[in-house]
Amino acid sequence: MKTLFRGIAVALLACVLTACPETTVNDDFGLKPAILKTADWNGTWTPVDDDDALHFAVTNTEPDLLVLTEPGKKDAKPIEFHIRRASADSQIKLCFAVAHERDAKKPGTASLFLMRTAEEGVLYTWSINHDTVAAAIKSGQLQGTVKPDKDGPHSHLDSTAANYDKLLEPQFWNWSDPTCLKRAK
Repeated sequence: MKTLFRGIAVALLACVLTACPETTVNDDFGLKPAILKTADWNGTWTPVDDDDALHFAVTNTEPDLLVLTEPGKKDAKPIEFHIRRASADSQIKLCFAVAHERDAKKPGTASLFLMRTAEEGVLYTWSINHDTVAAAIKSGQLQGTVKPDKDGPHSHLDSTAANYDKLLEPQFWNWSDPTCLKRAK
């Protein structure tokens, strides 16, 4: 299984270099910034079926900013995640992770992932189902735009509360293929 870092880096790079299906959002996508506790997030994490190491660090500059690096990889650029609440219900542990390569920020081009808040040294994340999002935008279920392309739709979701609630429905995420990370000891 690909590591979260490689998966995200590949997804970001592929969408920049090719015309593959993609779903983008603005940096403010989600209800409000999640307040990240350093003790829950900071440290080294590894995929459950791999020994690659990833390092997460909560920054002091923004309460919802999580920086992902891959130790030992000098050419790997850090990826910034803005972790934003997906629901006003505090019992729901799912958040939107709005991702950019640190040096490649361009408004409206962030990638979107669903992440369960880190809990007891375990973290889950899911990628979005681009084709389902495009169909939902076209049918009016989600607000945004779709630009058709021979290699797949390029969708952009609007930052609106109606989208946040709707996106918690299972058809929009690749639930059967989560990335599971465990905290390294």
